[in-house]
Amino acid sequence: MCKRYCVCGRAIPFKRQLCGECLEIYGDDLKEWPEWLRWQVSDIQREIDYERRHDEFWLDEEEELVPDYAEPLRGCRTETHLYEDRHKHGG
Repeated sequence: MCKRYCVCGRAIPFKRQLCGECLEIYGDDLKEWPEWLRWQVSDIQREIDYERRHDEFWLDEEEELVPDYAEPLRGCRTETHLYEDRHKHGG
């Protein structure tokens, strides 16, 4: 999971946007925050949203690295060997 940091750099609980000290300074009404603070908090949220979307697509990107063909089985897993010894295994 992503970590969230206040605009001042302190680690904060994920559900909060500001640390306790910044909350005391700027208040909890974002309409009253200075424009730079609103922008900074929004920018942090955009980064978190990007990381979430990136995590969702990680498996899709990983699948592209897998070749379309399967490697042949080696050793005792050849078709001939399985048919020759099937009576040993109840077959």
